[in-house]
Formats: sequence, C-alpha cells, structure tokens
Amino acid sequence: MSRFMERLRERTAAGHVQPLELALADWCLRHGGTEPVALAMVLASRAVNDGHSCLRLDTLEPAIPGEAPLLPAEAFMEALDASPLVGTPGDAAPLIHDGPRLYLQRYWQYETRLAARLGHLLAQPPEPVDTARLARDGGLFDYSWVDPGETHWQPVAAATALRHRLTVISGGPGTGKTYTVLRLMRLLIESAAAQGSPAPVIRLAAPTGKAAARMLESVRAGLDRLPDAEAVRTLLPDRADTLHRLLGLTQASTQPRHHRDNPLPADAVIVDEASMVDLPMMAKLAEALPDHARLILLGDRYQLASVESGSVLAELCDAAGVNAFSTDQHRALGELMGDDAAPAGATSALGDHVVTLRTSHRFHADSAIGRLAAAINTGEGDGALAVGAEESPDLELRLGTTVDVDHLVEQMVAAYLPLEQATDRDTALDALEAVRLLTATRVGPAGSEHLNQRIHERLAARQGRDPQQRWYHGRPVMVLQNDYRAGLFNGDTGVCLADGAGGLRVWFRTSEGARSLLPSALPGHETVYAMTIHKSQGSEFTRVTLLLPEADTPVLTRELLYTGITRAREQLTVVGPAAVFQAGIERRTHRESGLAERLRGSSE
Repeated sequence: MSRFMERLRERTAAGHVQPLELALADWCLRHGGTEPVALAMVLASRAVNDGHSCLRLDTLEPAIPGEAPLLPAEAFMEALDASPLVGTPGDAAPLIHDGPRLYLQRYWQYETRLAARLGHLLAQPPEPVDTARLARDGGLFDYSWVDPGETHWQPVAAATALRHRLTVISGGPGTGKTYTVLRLMRLLIESAAAQGSPAPVIRLAAPTGKAAARMLESVRAGLDRLPDAEAVRTLLPDRADTLHRLLGLTQASTQPRHHRDNPLPADAVIVDEASMVDLPMMAKLAEALPDHARLILLGDRYQLASVESGSVLAELCDAAGVNAFSTDQHRALGELMGDDAAPAGATSALGDHVVTLRTSHRFHADSAIGRLAAAINTGEGDGALAVGAEESPDLELRLGTTVDVDHLVEQMVAAYLPLEQATDRDTALDALEAVRLLTATRVGPAGSEHLNQRIHERLAARQGRDPQQRWYHGRPVMVLQNDYRAGLFNGDTGVCLADGAGGLRVWFRTSEGARSLLPSALPGHETVYAMTIHKSQGSEFTRVTLLLPEADTPVLTRELLYTGITRAREQLTVVGPAAVFQAGIERRTHRESGLAERLRGSSE
C-alpha cells in the first residue's frame, strides 16, 4: 500500500475522510490514476457531500483533508490534465475539468442537462398578456392594501408566469405565493377556454410529502377567497405529489418513469418549496417537462438550500436580481407596474423570469418576527439584537453567555404534554404542529439527538412510563427515508396513538389525507420533540423555540437562522449565546456551481 493510501486510511480512522472518499481514491489508483488524481476524486466527492455541484480549482490547495498540501497547485493541475481519468466537457471520464471547475461525471451531466432545459424555456418568445383581469379593477386580486402608484407584485408574478415558460416566484412566509398561484391557475384555465382549447393539465408538486400536503391544503383553503370559484373548482388540480411520485422515481431505480422520451402529461408544473430541490432532482424534473409546458417554481430565495448538492432556486434568483425587469417586460406589463418599479434596462437572461413578493401578510410591518427575519437577511446583527430587545408578544431573544438546558427541557416537556393527552388523531396532529424545538446541529449538548432523549425521559418520568418503552401514546416521530410503498417520505412527521383496542397506530397528514400505519410498518424514523432546522424546511409551527449551539460552528449561517426563525407562525423564542447568534448572522452559505454561468452563455 502506498504512503498516500496509508495517510488516507489514517485520516478515515480519525474521522477526517469518509469511507466513500477512501474507496474512490482506491478505485482511482487501481484504474491507472496517479495520487494527485486520486486526491482530486476525494475532494470532488467531498464537494458534492458539502452541497456543491463541483470543486473550484482556481482557489484550491490540493491537500488530504486535515493535512498540509500534498503538492503545489500548479503541479496538481498538470497531473489532472495528463490523466486519462480526467476529461473535458463531453468526454466519458470519471472526472470532468470544465473551466475553473472539476466535476464528478454525474454532476457535470446534471448541471449541463438542467442548463440546457432551462435555456430552452428561457429562449421561448414571450406570450402576450391581457393585464385587465389582473389590474386593480379586474376583480381577481385584492388591491385594498396597495397604495395608488405602488406595484402589487402578486399580479405581476401571475402575469410573468403567463408571459413566460419559466417563472420563479420567490417570497417569504405569508407573502401570498399560493394566493398568487391559485389565481394564475384560474387565468390559465380562462385563457384556454377563450381560445376554445381544453382546460390545461396542471400538476402540483413539492419535494416532500409534508410540503405537498401543505401545498394542497393551502390551495383548497384559498378557494374560499377566490372570486366565483365554482366556475373553475372542478378544473383545478385535486392533488399535490412529491417530486418522486410525480416523476415515477422508486427505490428500485434512479431512473424516473417520466423523462425526455416519456414526458409528463402536463401543460404546467408548479413546484412549491423549490429551495429544497437539489440539482439532480431539478435536472430530472426539467427533462421530464414537455416542450410546450410551463415550469413555475415557488420558494423563498433567502431560505436554506437543499441538504443535497446544489442550490438551484437561490442561484436563479441571485443571477436575476430582485424584480430587475427589462424595458420590454416593463412595457408589456403596462398598468401593473407602479411608479416604484422602474425598468432595469439591460438585465440578465433571468431577470424577466423571477419575481420577488415583498409584503408579508403573516408578519406585519410591526411584527417582531418579521423585522428580525429582515435584519438577519441583510446581515444586520446589531439591528437583530435591537429588535429582540423590544418587548413583544411574538418574540423573545433569550441571549446570554450560557444556556440552561435543564430549564429549557422542562419548558418543552410542559409544551408537549397536550400531545400525550390527545384522544383523537386530529387533536394530536394539531398539537404536533403547535410547538417545536429547533436546533442548528444534530449532535452535542444543543443537538436534536440529545434533546430528544432528554425530553423523552422527562415525559416518561412525569407520566410514570418506563423510559425504555419505545412506542407509547403521544410519541412524535419523523420519517428518515423515502418509502414509496408506505407513501411516506424523508421529513414526514406523525404521532403514535392508542387505537382503542389495545394497539397503537402512527398517524400522518399526507397530500391524500390522514392515514395511519402500524409502528412495525414504518420506514426508518426517530423521535421528534426536537429537530434540526434543516429537517424543519417546508414546515410551520405555531410556537418555535430555536436553540443555538454553545459555540460557533460553520453550519450556523444567515440562511439557517432565517429558515429557523420563519418556521414560527405566532411566537418565537431564540435561546443561546449572543456571540454565536451574531456570528451566524454574519456568515453566508455558499454553494459552488456553474449553472448561472451556463444559462448566461445559452442566452447570448
């Protein structure tokens, strides 16, 4: 064994190198690669594991993780260029060197294929839009809260989606994304009827079962506020699917049933919580879209990106700017554009396709949670602390130098008692969504694993239950893996309840309604009194307690804090060291990718 592999094995034993990375390096050396190429394989794999779609080479120090550089950067690049295992775009090599980036072959394929499909949508000529139905006197949108001369971004978003094949509608909680989409779907139906065409086939989807269920619930609730809803009720979609189900992905294969040669039967695909969609899934979705169809992505540009590789929504939004429309788009939307929305003139290829909704109807101007989220978004640490220093019924910043975890556990035990006292599924599921403890990390004293165990033990003692008992009435659980047969997906949450006959059932709310399974039928799962902020994406809770780690950590970023804070509908408590809170506000998430650059190139 070479000294290089010995060092990799030592770093693996020490936890600095993953077993998969070690295996890739070994494969590389056994297939004609040199040590620098094996190191490149390790680093490219690590980049994907860290959420990047590629490895940036022009700022790289080629080193075994945790050690000094293996060789100078110039010699490293020469070794890559000389290796048959490293190809250029279009080659069938394990590693692809494309400009300043190095890709694993599969992720180069995902990125280039996604860029090609999105580029096709961007290249389609804009369609004319009759803005009368969307205007102040059109009766479809509520203008009562919009001042004369001010742009109402909800109808602008709908008009943009009517005008283009690709549209991103970004907005934080309560900004009206579902409200807008419901009216957009009605306009698509009305437009088809006016042309004597059949009603369009519209598909609703989200990355998780939980998010799909919430999307459908929001659409159904919004029908009550849609003018003359009965005229289109039967033509609107009556289900929302996970992207896995929509595309026909199963555990048996990574190849979806719907793809370029067998596209989805759809005229428009609307995806909620799109910030959670990773690069591979977005590429598969884009390729499964028929050439004539619209793709409409809903999400929050400031929220965390997917746990997996890529940050497609954020990258599209960053490249577009904030409502930076061209002169042509501004002119085409006419009276919808207020005095506060001057055209940007020269804009990116994406500028006309991304609309950012700015007004939250959940967090009003005087809402402390809303103002805290805004301060965090702009990196204003002092401003965030100032908001927290005010007396507010919806926000408490409990920041100091240490955290009394025992006191916090006791508070959460009291908050979760209604879960064990619930006597029916709806009461229990409502209680599950009423309160949640969120953490930045999974392990450690302030991690979700430790806190789940502590809360479980204290509840067991309070109820006189054996703490070793795994299944009991009121146990909240979270699914950790997709199970297509059970109809449950990673991140879905449910609660275990006595069935009245001496048994237990675990209840979930899904896009197809409430359903229950025997505990033995569940896929991988864990107790969920506390959950990481990453796992909370796509969820909302009436009251949220956000616990910060005891010391600063790279995972604590502005986007993580914003995501955690905006999970709260009515009340938020942030607990932790003030210095850790401010350090998180100052740190931005960065995902390395070439997608935006490819889209710019495809439009030139």
